[in-house]
Amino acid sequence: MLSHQQKQSSSEQWLYQRFLEILIYPSIWTAAGVASLTYFVQEILNLPPNWRAVALIFAAALLFYNLDRLLDSYIQPIPDPKVQSYVRHPSFSLLLLVTGLTLGILLYQAPFQVQLVSCGGLLPLIYGIPILPWARGQNLRWYRLKDVPGAKAWIVAGIITYALVAVPLAYAGVMFEESAALTALFLLIFTGTNSHLFDVRDLDSDREQGVLTWPLMLGVRGNRLIWTGLNLSLFAFLVWFWTTGLNSPALEVVLPVLAINLVLIWLLSPDTPRNVYNIGLDGCLFLPLLLTEISNSFY
Repeated sequence: MLSHQQKQSSSEQWLYQRFLEILIYPSIWTAAGVASLTYFVQEILNLPPNWRAVALIFAAALLFYNLDRLLDSYIQPIPDPKVQSYVRHPSFSLLLLVTGLTLGILLYQAPFQVQLVSCGGLLPLIYGIPILPWARGQNLRWYRLKDVPGAKAWIVAGIITYALVAVPLAYAGVMFEESAALTALFLLIFTGTNSHLFDVRDLDSDREQGVLTWPLMLGVRGNRLIWTGLNLSLFAFLVWFWTTGLNSPALEVVLPVLAINLVLIWLLSPDTPRNVYNIGLDGCLFLPLLLTEISNSFY
């Protein structure tokens, strides 16, 4: 018979696997983290809360990540065989269909200015599709946007930053001003750090497929040094604006987020288990909203 400790371990393993299958493999955890940043932007820019903006970003992120994952399963197989098998299951295609329909309904019901800024969402739909022809002698190869040297993670961070700022502003009918620009800069470095750390995880896979990411071009240490510099430069830049009286985004949010970024930059490596990235690193996307809510509770 199984001992109590063995039963507990078996139960924990079962729960962990269900967590992976329900939230991690279908990218719901990641999309929820991105969607939480929508609410963070509404809070930090004093925009009226709008659940439709949050839902739109969630659906768009879910479609983007899962479509990219499905395409990768055919073009650049996922190193984790469990994820590869999960993504190729017919139910995953059904999830993509439902997500696409939901996104379409949200866009159809959205104000015209939201529909207009959402045109930028066409880029994520072709991000992982071979659309760029390149001839070498007698050979013709079709490249993806993510195959452009050094562009993979920047495209992801740029798309996310654009959506997180443009969509809430469009729903609120507010113009893009200085505080929105600083918030966008913070989000670009925050999500850029996240995206480039995932390229550290995917180092071997990207090398095999010839996808030149920053960690491949600069080395893991070079990537760490660059992103340490970018995070510290962002902090110094925002400090200068805080001295002028502009407190958006707030110091009590930016400081711990950038501190955690720096820890992760130097802690994570290609040998770190993939689920540490999937759960822990993507879980950091919730930090700005969490810290904002904690800060607001004291005022």
